[in-house]
Formats: sequence, C-alpha cells, structure tokens
Amino acid sequence: MRRTNRQYIREQRTLCGKNYAEVDFCRITEKEHKASPRAKKRFASSLAQQGRNAERARRVFVQILNTNFDEQGFALVLTYEDASLPEDDEQAWRDVRNYLQRVRRWVTRRWGKQKIKWVCVTEHQAENPELGVKEVRYHHHMVLQVDGLSAEQRATLRQTLEDQWHDAEGYALGTVNADRLQPEHDSLEGLAKYMLKYPKRHKRWHASRGLERPAYPQPRDTHWTARKLADACTLRVDDADYWEALYPGYRFLEACPTYNEERGEWRLYIKLRRKRR
Repeated sequence: MRRTNRQYIREQRTLCGKNYAEVDFCRITEKEHKASPRAKKRFASSLAQQGRNAERARRVFVQILNTNFDEQGFALVLTYEDASLPEDDEQAWRDVRNYLQRVRRWVTRRWGKQKIKWVCVTEHQAENPELGVKEVRYHHHMVLQVDGLSAEQRATLRQTLEDQWHDAEGYALGTVNADRLQPEHDSLEGLAKYMLKYPKRHKRWHASRGLERPAYPQPRDTHWTARKLADACTLRVDDADYWEALYPGYRFLEACPTYNEERGEWRLYIKLRRKRR
C-alpha cells in the first residue's frame, strides 16, 4: 500500500530588530520539511510576500521599518509651497537628495561622521475631472534615524530636520513636520499603512544603502498539528495570555488568521513586541 506524504505545520519566526517579531503558521509538505537550511530560509523570506498585493506590500514594509528604526527615529512629511512645486519626479527626488546632503553635512559638522538611515516615499496625483480624481500635490513621506544620539541631541536634530528643507539660496521649499517614532504604540505599523494607503497614486521609493533585513531562525515543523492551528485561529485569536505564554518576553499585538476554503487549510501569523524591562 502506497504511503501518502505526511503533512506538517511550520512555525516560522521572523525577527525584525531587537523588539519586533512575527510568527507564521502554515501547512507544508514532507519535501519542504526535509529541505536544506538554505531552502528553508528562502521559504521564510517569501512568507510575507504571499497573499494579496496590498497586504503583502504593507507587511514587508512593516518588517523593514521595525528592523531598522526605533524610538530614536523620526517620521517626516515634506511639502511644497506653490512656487517650489517640482515639475516632475526627477526634480522632486533631486530636492530630497539635496535635503539629505544638507542634513548629512550638518550632522557631520556637529557630531562627526554618523550613519543616517532613511526610507522615502514621494507621492503625487494628477487631476482627472472625467474620472473624478482630484490633484494631490507632490510631497514626501520619510523615516529617518541617526543611532546613538542622546535625547538632547535628538531634539536638536529634530529642529534641524525641519529647518533644512530649502533651496540652494536658502528659501524654504515648503514645510516639514518631524514627529518622534513611538514603536511601543505601534507607530511604525500605522506609518506603513499611511504611506501605502493610496496605491493608485503615483509613488516613488528610495532608501539608504545597507538597511538590515529581518532574521529567520530555524523553523519548527513538529510542534503544531492542523487541529491545534485551527483551534488557535478560531479560539485563541484574541487570547494574549495564550500567545505570551508561548513566547515569553514578548507582548502580543495581533493575530491574523485566514482560511482557504478550496484547500481546507488555515494560515496564521501573529505580531509580537518585546516587553520593556
């Protein structure tokens, strides 16, 4: 009698920096269970990229933000006065590039050479009365951080970030609002949702070199059964005590279950943030 392949439920952690983590639970085949460590790592890195496009983009972006930014960083919105509105994407990006160069020179003069991490999304939308589409002026959403600064230095940097948005002659291009990041209050996920809120608008992305990628520890394939996963997806979705007992040291944020009716399979991922000492 031919033996059917055994089914496994994979528990895969994704560690985003020191304080944020996600855990995926999904069914895998026996072949995937016996795959090489390299193949398992490829499988892990693809988990956040599976599913609907909007959810996929948001989840990947949340992971990148949590891996590289924390409460030392700032969320910025850079806008334009009428006279300074860029004519095209290239001019808009040139404005951002010049702005970052001025910030970098200022930081170097003040505190020596420092690594500046940033992600920038440039957004705009042309008016189309026939479709009822309103114009959205060019503006930039940015996350920026310089590690290792004191609270006083970060306050000084915050003011500088708001002052350096000007042209070569020193005239302000518009306004800058710089707000401190508050990861403990899920500000990074909220920021990611806001930056990806309007997918139909024209967006261009840029980021500093060398941003870290999430880490994928070795998965566990034998600790969960299909029944246990189904119970977790239906009975334990909001049970913070249950999840925090499974992952000591973390605070439970949210569980996101989905059910594939065609295959009769549950999938789940949960979000965790390390508890403050």
